[in-house]
Amino acid sequence: MVQRHSRNIPCLQSPPRNIRALYFAATIKRPVYVKVATTMPEVESPGVKRFPSFESIMGTRAPIHECLVTTHDARGKAHEFLIAYQERPELPPNEALNEILPDISFRGELVVMQSGKRVFVVDLAGGRMATLAKEAVRR
Repeated sequence: MVQRHSRNIPCLQSPPRNIRALYFAATIKRPVYVKVATTMPEVESPGVKRFPSFESIMGTRAPIHECLVTTHDARGKAHEFLIAYQERPELPPNEALNEILPDISFRGELVVMQSGKRVFVVDLAGGRMATLAKEAVRR
């Protein structure tokens, strides 16, 4: 008979946290703020980062692509944003995206999160940061 030893393995992550992001949904006319469920490691490092679940917002019907985009504010300070997008040809053209990119007919959705200096993603503050997030989408 094999005897199993019970080991308590420490949890390497904290419970998920909702982080504020800007959502360009295909079915609404303007981008809106949403909370993205994000897995949080106890200690974040370059190899162990926060992990946003974009599937919790956009679903799993199509692959989700991600890219990091840097934009600059009026003082020349760089700000980085994580943009996740999902192309869905069956959806109507994204009107929220057409507000800032009128010449583009994109069928799908986007989520924009602000990258932090010491951590991968942080809450997207309103006003100025939302404007910079939209600028990142234009790029």
